[in-house]
Amino acid sequence: MAVTSIGMVFFPHCDLHVARTGTPPLRVSFQALTFDDGKPDRYALADITKECAFDFFAPHKEVGKRLEGLPSVDPLTGLVTARELGVFLFQVRWREIYLVGRLQVHDRAESWWFGNDSITTAFEPDRPGNPGVAHAQPSLYAKFSDDATGADRIGDITGHGYVTLTPDDAAKLAITPQGRLRGLAETVDPTLPTGIKGTFLGVTNGLPVRVVDYAKTRQDLIPVQTPDVAHADDLADIVFIPEGFIDDPADRALFDEVVTKTVQDIFDKPRHEPYAMLEGSFNIFKAFLPSREHYLTTGFRVTDENFSKAIPIPFNGKAGEKETSYTMQQLVARVGLPMHNESRFDPLSIWITQSLKDFDPNLVDSQLIARWKTHDAAGILHARDTVFGMYLGRRAGDRPFGSSTPQVTPPPADTPSPALSAFVARVYEFYDFGNTRGLTPDPRRHPPERHGGNRENPGGSLMRYLGGLRYGFAPFHPIGPNWVPDATKFKPSRGLVAMICYDDLQGGSNIDARTTAAQTMGSARTLQIVYADTVDKREMRRRDPLAGVVPDIAGVANVVAHEFGHSFNLGDEYESANGDGRAATQTTDADFDNLTVLGFLRDPSSPAPGRLVDPTKIKWLELPRAVLSAKLQVPSENVAGGIKVTIDPRYIGKWEQAEKDGLEVHLRNFSITLQGRQLPLASATGQHLAGLKVSAVDRTKGTFVLTGAASPLPVYARGSVVYVPLKNQDGAVVPIVHPKVKERIFVVKGPINLDEDHEHVRDKDDKPQDIEGFTPPCNSTRTIGFFEGGNEFSGGFYRPSGSCKMRNHIGEGNFWTEVGQDAGAFCYVCKWLIVNRVDPGYHAILSAAFYPGEL
Repeated sequence: MAVTSIGMVFFPHCDLHVARTGTPPLRVSFQALTFDDGKPDRYALADITKECAFDFFAPHKEVGKRLEGLPSVDPLTGLVTARELGVFLFQVRWREIYLVGRLQVHDRAESWWFGNDSITTAFEPDRPGNPGVAHAQPSLYAKFSDDATGADRIGDITGHGYVTLTPDDAAKLAITPQGRLRGLAETVDPTLPTGIKGTFLGVTNGLPVRVVDYAKTRQDLIPVQTPDVAHADDLADIVFIPEGFIDDPADRALFDEVVTKTVQDIFDKPRHEPYAMLEGSFNIFKAFLPSREHYLTTGFRVTDENFSKAIPIPFNGKAGEKETSYTMQQLVARVGLPMHNESRFDPLSIWITQSLKDFDPNLVDSQLIARWKTHDAAGILHARDTVFGMYLGRRAGDRPFGSSTPQVTPPPADTPSPALSAFVARVYEFYDFGNTRGLTPDPRRHPPERHGGNRENPGGSLMRYLGGLRYGFAPFHPIGPNWVPDATKFKPSRGLVAMICYDDLQGGSNIDARTTAAQTMGSARTLQIVYADTVDKREMRRRDPLAGVVPDIAGVANVVAHEFGHSFNLGDEYESANGDGRAATQTTDADFDNLTVLGFLRDPSSPAPGRLVDPTKIKWLELPRAVLSAKLQVPSENVAGGIKVTIDPRYIGKWEQAEKDGLEVHLRNFSITLQGRQLPLASATGQHLAGLKVSAVDRTKGTFVLTGAASPLPVYARGSVVYVPLKNQDGAVVPIVHPKVKERIFVVKGPINLDEDHEHVRDKDDKPQDIEGFTPPCNSTRTIGFFEGGNEFSGGFYRPSGSCKMRNHIGEGNFWTEVGQDAGAFCYVCKWLIVNRVDPGYHAILSAAFYPGEL
C-alpha cells in the first residue's frame, strides 16, 4: 500500500472577495491532496496552511507602489487582513509548491444570491470504515459596493463562510462547513426534491437539491449495434451517455438521433477508418440518465455588450486589426484583465513600464486595446444543473493543483530588477485561464476527496455510474465494469465512453486519464444571455435559442472519433505554442504511442542544445506490416513439436496455403499497460517469435501448429496475433516506414519536414522532404516517417506522419466539412495502433487497403 502526493487544494477558492463591512472575517487554507492506493475511491486532504508563505501584489497601482498597502494572511489561523481597497494578486508557497490567486477588497457587501436554480448531489451515506463524502457545492454570488478601485461589483463568494447554509431535512441532506452537500437519502420523485436555505445580510434564499445514487445497478444499456454481447468483456465496448438532456420524450428522441447518426458516420465513412473495418469487433450501447436542466455550466465569465453574442472571457480568437497582433487571450495572459469600468487613457504606455513577462508592444494595436477595455461583464452566469456536473472552461478560482517550480519570492522594492520581473510573471499566471473550450468535471460537483484532477478517479460519480450499468435485456449482463479502469489489469473497453452534451457551444475533452470522451453537440463560439434583474444586473443566465440545440452530426462524429483516439493512447499532434516547451529537457519518452520527444531521443554526440536524434529510439520505425494475420481465439497450447494456436475457422484456408507455400510466420503477444500504452513493442521471451512454419492444420477446429521455436516454449494469450510479415524482393521484412525514408532519417538524424521551421507554430499539414528513390503517396502528407511538431508545440515533439486525425480531425481549410477520406483521417501508424488494440487479426487487411504508397 502506497500513499502518493497528487497536488494541492486552496480553500475556499483562488478568486477571493472580502469587504470591510457586511462580511465575516475570511479564513483560507492550503491543503495537500494525497492518494492512497489502498483506498482507490478516496483522496485525503491534510491542512498545511501554517507551513505556508503568502505574497501579495497590487497590479493596478502605479509602478513603484505595487508592493504597498498589501493584504496579509496569518498562516496559523488562515485569517485574511485587508488594509486597503482594491485588487490584489497573490501566491501561496509551500516548500517547492506554489499556487496563484486573486483577492478583491471592497468597502461593503450589498446583496447575495445562489448561483444555481437547483443542484444535484450524490447519495453517499456513511459506511463502516469509510465515512461519506459531500459532493456538490452550490455557487454563491454577492454584489459589492462600487469603490472606484477596479474591483468587480459581482463576486463569487462560494465557500467563503459568509452565507449560513442549513438543510430543509437533516435526514436527507448534510452540509459541510465548506458548503458542500452530502446526500443521505436518494430523491425518488424528481418533482419532490429536498433543499437547503442560505442566510446572509438578513436575507434568506432557498435552493432545491436532488440526490442521485450513482452507484446503484441500472439495467439501462440499450444496444445500438452489438455483434457479441455474450463476450463483451473481450471486445471493445462503446457506450454513449447524455449530459444536459432532460427527462422529456423530445430530449430522449434527440439523444437517440445523435447517437444513431454519429455511429453511422464513424463506422460508415472512409475518413474515420479503421473504425469501419473493425466494426464487428465493437459492441456499441447507449444509456440515458436525465439532467434537471439543459446546457452546461460555463466556468468562464462572458461579456455582456451583446446579449445575443456573449463572448467567453478571455476570447481565444483574433481581436486586433492586425493579423500579427495578440489574440485577446494572449494579451490578457500578459497584461491581465481590464479594471471594472476601465477608464485608463493609454494602457499601452502603462504596460510597457510594468516589467511584464514576454510582452511585446509591437503586437498590440488600437483596436485590440479598445476591445480589451470592454472585455468585461457585470454579472456571472448561473451554473446549470446537469446530472454528471460537467463544465466548459474553468472559473478563475478553480486552480486546485499547485505547480512545482523554483521558488519566486517578492523583491524588496517595486523597482525594475530580475527579481521583480520574476515575481510579476509568477502572480500574473492568474490570468492564464486555460482553454475555454475544454470540457471537464466541475470541481463544484466533484469533490477533491473523490476527484484528483486528470486521474482515473474510480470513486467518482461518473465511474460509479458506469460500473453499475447492466444490459437492458435478459440475462442482463454486467457490462458496465468494462469501462471502469482496473489497477490490476488492462481492459479492452477502457476509455470508450462518449458523453454527448446538450449545448450549442463548441467544446470537448478526453478526461480523467483518457477514460471518457466528452463532447458538445454544437459549434458555436458565442452564447445568448439574459439578466433576470435588468435594473441591478445581478443574476446572469443563459438564454435558450428558439430552436434549441440543432446537433451538428458531422462535427460530433469528427470529434468523437478524434477523442477516442486519445482513449487508444494517441496524443494530439497539432501545434498552438511556439518552441519546444518541456520536450528539450524531457529524458523519458512521451506516454502517447504516436509522439516522442527531443530530450529522450537526443543523440549523445549532440548534447543540448543540439537537435540530432538517435533514430533507433523512434518507437514506430520498425512496426511490422503483414500479408496474412489472425487473432488467437484462445491461449496457445504447447504440444509435441511446437505451439498450437486457434483462430477463427472461417479463415483457416489461407493458413493451409501458407503451409503449402512454406511461408515464415511470426507470433506476437502485445503488452499493453493499464493506461493502454503499446509502444515500444515488447521483444522479450514470450512476446515475439519469428522464423516459424505452419503445420498440422485442422480446418474444422481452426487450429494449426507452429514449428521452429526453441524450448522453452512460451504461452501466448488470447488476443495475440499470428502473422506472415510482408517481405521485399530480397526477402527482408518490410517495416511500416519505407526503407528509403528510414535511411534518410538515419542520415540526417532528425525530422523530414519540408518546412524546417521548428520555432513557430504551423497549423498546416506537413509535406516531406524530397527523398531520392522514394515516391511519396499522391497526398505526400500521408508519408510515414518522422515529423516535428505536436503535443501543442512547434518543436521538440515528433509524430509519425505529416497529417493525421490527431493533428487535424476536420481537414485543412474546412470547418466541420467533408472533403474526402484524406481530410481528417488517421495516419497509417495511428490506424495500426487502433487495429492492434481492437483486433490485430486485421493487420493484413490494413496493410493491403490503407498503406500510403507502394513498397
